[in-house]
Amino acid sequence: EYSNVEPGKDPEFPDAKKVYRGVCSNHICDLKAGDDVLITGPTGAEMLLPSENDANIIMLATGTGIAPFRSFLRKLFHDKATKGFDGLAWLFLGVPYSNSLLY
Repeated sequence: EYSNVEPGKDPEFPDAKKVYRGVCSNHICDLKAGDDVLITGPTGAEMLLPSENDANIIMLATGTGIAPFRSFLRKLFHDKATKGFDGLAWLFLGVPYSNSLLY
């Protein structure tokens, strides 16, 4: 259980008593100055597309944020390597509080 908000002090969550952030947020908050941090990233193809050009893609952004999916959509519809995609791409964004909605 984790809380980084004092009631009434967080402008993003003014009524919250506790805010549950992700696993990474907890880890970062528990670090002390000078602690070593190992950072790794995906290797290989991290954006795999279906082989069918008319496939439907459903994306759920519920905790990861929307940025990776925006990047995926940009690659899907603007990248020369994916020319010819004629399917549908659905993006659903879920947030715990309505004031966290970006769009």
